[in-house]
Amino acid sequence: MGRQTRRVAISGMMVALATAILLMGGVIPAATFAGPALAGALLVPVFAEAGQRYALGAWLAISALSLMLCADKEAALLFAFLGWYPAMKWRLEARLPGWKGVPVKLLLWNGCAGAMAALIFYVLRMDEVMAEYREMGRAMLVAFVVLANVTLLVYDRLLGILAAVYVRRRKR
Repeated sequence: MGRQTRRVAISGMMVALATAILLMGGVIPAATFAGPALAGALLVPVFAEAGQRYALGAWLAISALSLMLCADKEAALLFAFLGWYPAMKWRLEARLPGWKGVPVKLLLWNGCAGAMAALIFYVLRMDEVMAEYREMGRAMLVAFVVLANVTLLVYDRLLGILAAVYVRRRKR
């Protein structure tokens, strides 16, 4: 199999699998947040095998398919706004290694999450999601944002471990 064919094949397989995972959000309630994280992790093999351009292309394809097909639009929007991270993680770390990059990652993550929230609240007016956040109260919302940032740091670390394991096993 040619190199280009291999890149396209792995990208296509990961797009299909990630879209299937996001489709599960309509069936399993916990998949609203777990689904986008798992779908994003599937960009690691695409990045490792084909590079950043293919990983970003796969992210765009998964985002478009999930926005069209998924019953759980919140999960689809989460992936569309935040799913780019696994494809860009290593570029950010190459420019800002170690702890220098953490504030930039958090700033980008929170900016995208804020843009998604603004879209949900002011443009799409998704009443169910708006009602959930109103019920939380301010203190709980702040705790939710702090927990989301801690989750990003854990997710970032796990993506690094996943990439290292994938590359090590691939070399065998």
